Amino acid sequence: MPVVVFGINHENTPLDLVERVALSAQGVDELAISVKKNDDVYECIVLSTCLRTEIYAITSQFHDTIDAFAEIMTNATGIERKLLDQYLEVRFDNNALQYLFEVAAGLRSAIPGETEVLGQVRRAMNSAINAGTAGPILRSLFQHAIGVGREVRLSTAIAEGTMSFAHIAANLIADNLHGNLSKSKIVIVGAGEMGYGVARALVEKHGPLNGLTILSRTPQKARALADTIDSITNQDNFKVNAASIANLPEQITDANAIVVSTTSNSIILNRSTIEIALNNSQRPDSSGRQLVIVDLGMPKNVDPLVAELDGVSLFGMEYMVGRAQSVGRERRDEYEAAAKVIKKGIDTYRKDQRDRGAAPVVSALREKLESIRIGEITKARVRNAKSDLNTTHQEEDRYWEEVDRITQRIVAKLLHQPTIALKESMDTPRGAHLIEATRELFDL
Repeated sequence: MPVVVFGINHENTPLDLVERVALSAQGVDELAISVKKNDDVYECIVLSTCLRTEIYAITSQFHDTIDAFAEIMTNATGIERKLLDQYLEVRFDNNALQYLFEVAAGLRSAIPGETEVLGQVRRAMNSAINAGTAGPILRSLFQHAIGVGREVRLSTAIAEGTMSFAHIAANLIADNLHGNLSKSKIVIVGAGEMGYGVARALVEKHGPLNGLTILSRTPQKARALADTIDSITNQDNFKVNAASIANLPEQITDANAIVVSTTSNSIILNRSTIEIALNNSQRPDSSGRQLVIVDLGMPKNVDPLVAELDGVSLFGMEYMVGRAQSVGRERRDEYEAAAKVIKKGIDTYRKDQRDRGAAPVVSALREKLESIRIGEITKARVRNAKSDLNTTHQEEDRYWEEVDRITQRIVAKLLHQPTIALKESMDTPRGAHLIEATRELFDL
């Protein structure tokens, strides 16, 4: 079963290139469909997060397919092929399995053991299933990897005390505002998972807060997140505000900290908007005040030129990844324990694949057809025994012996070609699909 992993990740690639390769949900589906159109590709799942964009595929070829993948990714991202080739990584078969299981377990994350990637792997699988690019092999592989990722977090301390990017962002704001959030106004642009994580970390670990506002393109989504945060805060007479992102300029006018995390592939917050907000501030202490901006978008949601403004401190994903890695080093000794869980998980997956191989399927199919054959003959003999046929016992026995031989030959002939096809294509993508199709067709 040749599994190929092909793509770019944060481990060996500059983050500015990683962010240029990052895809929207629509871009992920389009890339997967483009890959699946290749005649040598049987199945495909695309995993695109803020720190990796990778193609997982079942293919009958290797070198030709990899070259095709590179061309497809070049077209999808608009990045020059020569530049992509410097950082594209390819893993095959055992290395590919090991890598996926490590990704799902959080061992390949900037923050070892973080939990977000497990959901990202699951969503990538479901998206590919809905798009019709994932088949039985990758479905089974990803399901096993997700199970192992969950087991690693339950049975080891790799995730103990893990800080997500959202927690790091909240701590960063608190540190830069000297822990005095009771006099600060904070604006979060984006009502997704990251926005929720930052808001929750702020109210749970850094309260009491003075003001917190959630902005989203969809006001209802902003209000829903604001209500959720209100429900978990213990602060009296405090209510999280919500507004449309269309009101961003006026909402950030008196802000002390802004967190931007949206799925947009373009700049949300530019230099001129920040300049206007600083100039329009009505706060009596606005002269010389510090404005902390955290850009969690991949690609960037904040114009890098914002960092040139006086009194503005801009922190992007480069800073966040560096901070995450320093936080995570203390958990490196848990890698060995996690590696054992992963090895056991891969062994279990391989055993499952063997159990679902050609020989067990052929045997199960033979047993099922034989059971049907014997059952039908038995029912016929019962019906015959109730009739008044003028035959001797000896003649009747000879008759049913002949029926038995004929039906055995029929079953054998029916099984002959499927058996050859399954055995000859064993250990190939086509064979795996034939096996799964046979299981489904005959309910084995």
